[in-house]
Amino acid sequence: MNNQARIVIVGGGIMGVSLLYHLAEEGCKDILLIEKGELTSGSTWHAAGQCPSMVGNYNLAKIHNYGNWLYSRLEEMTGQYVSWHPSGGIRLALTQDDLDWFHYMKGIANNVGFRMEIIDTEKIKEINPFIDTEGVIAGAWTLDDGHADPAGLTNAMAVGAKKMGASIERHNRVLDIKPMASGEWQIITEKGNVIAETVVNAAGCYARRIAQMVDRDYPIVNVQHHYIVTDVIEEFSQRDEEIQVIRDPRASSYLRQEQQSGLIGIYEREGITEAWTPE
Repeated sequence: MNNQARIVIVGGGIMGVSLLYHLAEEGCKDILLIEKGELTSGSTWHAAGQCPSMVGNYNLAKIHNYGNWLYSRLEEMTGQYVSWHPSGGIRLALTQDDLDWFHYMKGIANNVGFRMEIIDTEKIKEINPFIDTEGVIAGAWTLDDGHADPAGLTNAMAVGAKKMGASIERHNRVLDIKPMASGEWQIITEKGNVIAETVVNAAGCYARRIAQMVDRDYPIVNVQHHYIVTDVIEEFSQRDEEIQVIRDPRASSYLRQEQQSGLIGIYEREGITEAWTPE
């Protein structure tokens, strides 16, 4: 491990590795990422990997649109398998307010450049015949949505970053971070010390602990949600294409295909221990 770097990133999840990749792409080569375990071994590896286009404001929509563009090309760019599934998605509208929001989002889609159509229930059932549209008045069909393996995406960006000159140090825990009189930082690790001009805290669920090393406090906590993978669904296996991801505001949930099974994700409104019981 080098004992000096212009930028040190602490944390090897998708956020830290993405920053490493994009800094290297912008021409910053003197970068070191330090990860205490393996890449993605915190929160990233078990995420469901949803990649929607339709989000609540213009700037976020631009970020999501860029992400979907990048993820669909990352395997070709780096040679690393990422398991990108360009399935598309449909969000259901149950009220006039939902439909009004769809029209607002259609304006954002037109400006940002992702494909979106507002469709009726007949079209919803044509695209995804497994959905009961009772109570549904319309759908927002976002054709550029997809899903991917978060670990694959992260490792692909890691490969790309290293090809562009960045460095990654795995299995090395950061023990402390100390300010220096020069304005630089000394990062103390299990395998030695590194001096850096800038330190980026990308430690995810450990970010609060890293922040406390420099007398700061991040009010960050884990938000836990369940997702369920079903047994093989024969009707899925008989299709030539994956079903569209369905997002249903009634249940605050989504349904998508996972190989030949279904994956159902739920955003519990209560704490996870209150929402789920052994019964």
